[in-house]
Amino acid sequence: MTKFWILTLIAITLFGCNDNIIEQEAEGKFPKLTGKYLGQKEPGLKPEIFAPNIVSTGMAEINAAFSPDYKEFYYSIRMPNGQLVIVMMKYDGKQWSEPEVAPFSGEYSDADPFISYDGNWLYFISKRPIDSTNKAKSDWDIWRTQKDRENWSEPERLENGINSEADETYPSLTKNGKLYFSSGRIGKNNKDIFYAEKDENGFQNPVRLNDTINSHWEGDVFISSEEDYMIFSSYGREEGSGLYITFNSEGSWSNPQRMSEEINMTGREFCPITSPDGKYFFFVSNQPVELHNDLKKLTYKKIKDDFVQSSSNPQRGKTDIYWVSTKVIDNYRKKTIKLL
Repeated sequence: MTKFWILTLIAITLFGCNDNIIEQEAEGKFPKLTGKYLGQKEPGLKPEIFAPNIVSTGMAEINAAFSPDYKEFYYSIRMPNGQLVIVMMKYDGKQWSEPEVAPFSGEYSDADPFISYDGNWLYFISKRPIDSTNKAKSDWDIWRTQKDRENWSEPERLENGINSEADETYPSLTKNGKLYFSSGRIGKNNKDIFYAEKDENGFQNPVRLNDTINSHWEGDVFISSEEDYMIFSSYGREEGSGLYITFNSEGSWSNPQRMSEEINMTGREFCPITSPDGKYFFFVSNQPVELHNDLKKLTYKKIKDDFVQSSSNPQRGKTDIYWVSTKVIDNYRKKTIKLL
C-alpha cells in the first residue's frame, strides 16, 4: 500500500464527533494543539482515552512514544489489510502538526517505535526485506534509525544475535542503553522476554529472563529508565491475562502482579510505556462502548450510521490508546514492598 493511500485513509478517519473538531474540519483546518501532550487534559488515577478523535479514532491505533524534548510523537496504525504503519506528529513550539506517515515507514509493515532516552535513536520492528529480493519477511525484526539533525537516518537491522528466525518485538531500553524485547525464538508457539547488555559493538548476546517472569506467554515489555520496574503483557496466567508489573530488588524481579481491572478491562491490554518525564503511563486496549440499549429493533439506516461512526470514533471495536497517572505504578511499588 502506498503512502498516498495510507494518508488518504488517515485523513478520512481522523475527525470524530467533537463539535470543535467538526467546526475546524469544515474550515479545512486541523485543530490547534499545543503543549507537551497535544493539548489534552491530563488524567488522574483513572485511565482515559488519549487524544480522542485526533490520535485515538475509529482506526486501530497502538503504541505511544514521545521524544524526550516533546517535539515528536509516534504511534502505529493497523491498516484494514493487516499492514502496520508508524505515524508521527511534530511540535514546533506553537502547535502540533497533523499525523503523517513517518519518513522511514509506509512501504512495509512497521510498528512499536521506542525513542532512546538521549533522543538519538528510534527503535522499531519491521517486516521489511533483509536481502536483495525486496520480499517482505514473514517474521518481525528489530531495527533502528539514528537522528541526524532534524531527520532520521536510513534504518539498520540489529545484528543477528538480537534478531532470529522468529518474531522479535517491542524493543525498550534503559537510560544506560540496555535493551529489553520479546522473542518467540524458543518456539512452542510461545513468547518470552529477553535483555541484551550494551557494548562497544552494539549489544551482547541476549539473555532470557528466568521463570519468575517467563512462565507463560510474555510480550510487549516496557523497562523503566532506571530498570527498577517492568510492565509486560502476559496470557494464560491464573490471575488472568493482560498487563503485569514487577519490581527489581538487587537484581531480582518480584513476582509479577496483574494490574487493576480499571487497566485490564478486557484482558487483552498491551503496548505499555511511560512518558519521558515519567508522569504518565500509556497502554492500548479495546474497550467498546455498549450501543443500542434504547432500541428494540435496529433499522438499516442505524446500522449504516454505526458503520460510518465506527471508522471515525474511538471505542467502536478497534484498539485505542489510553493513559493514566504513573501514581498507579507507585501504588503497586508500595504493595510489593509490603510483601517483601
